[in-house]
Amino acid sequence: MKKLLIITTLILLASSSVFAQKMNRQRVKLLKTAFISEAIDLKPSEAEKFWPVFNLYSDQLQNLKFKIERGMFQEIQLAGGIDEISETKAQELLNQFVNLEKDISETKIKMIDELSKIISARQIVKLQKAERDFNKRILQEYGRRNRNGQ
Repeated sequence: MKKLLIITTLILLASSSVFAQKMNRQRVKLLKTAFISEAIDLKPSEAEKFWPVFNLYSDQLQNLKFKIERGMFQEIQLAGGIDEISETKAQELLNQFVNLEKDISETKIKMIDELSKIISARQIVKLQKAERDFNKRILQEYGRRNRNGQ
């Protein structure tokens, strides 16, 4: 009976942690949406067309960056670290990295092309700045919370 109670408690704690992470991601996404909308002064008619395109390309970019972070660096870690991989494997990883970076650049170009049909060039430049500013604020907030133990 005690084991069942402990297992149930652990499952509840783990699931609440996953739920909290999802809620935090959703909260950050909502904050980012509001921040960008204000920064680039989106009109409702523009927003209706802008957000589906922006979200599509943002998801693609996030997946490509995830492949770099998790895929390639995980391979290095599984091999025992950078010093443990062969020269051939290192060259293979570099080629993967370069190809992923090309994909990221091509995706950004496609996104700009699509967005330029919806919003002005000035708004696209503001968008790039707004994304950098938002990410900077999020990192600062994260650092502040870590220093304060939250």
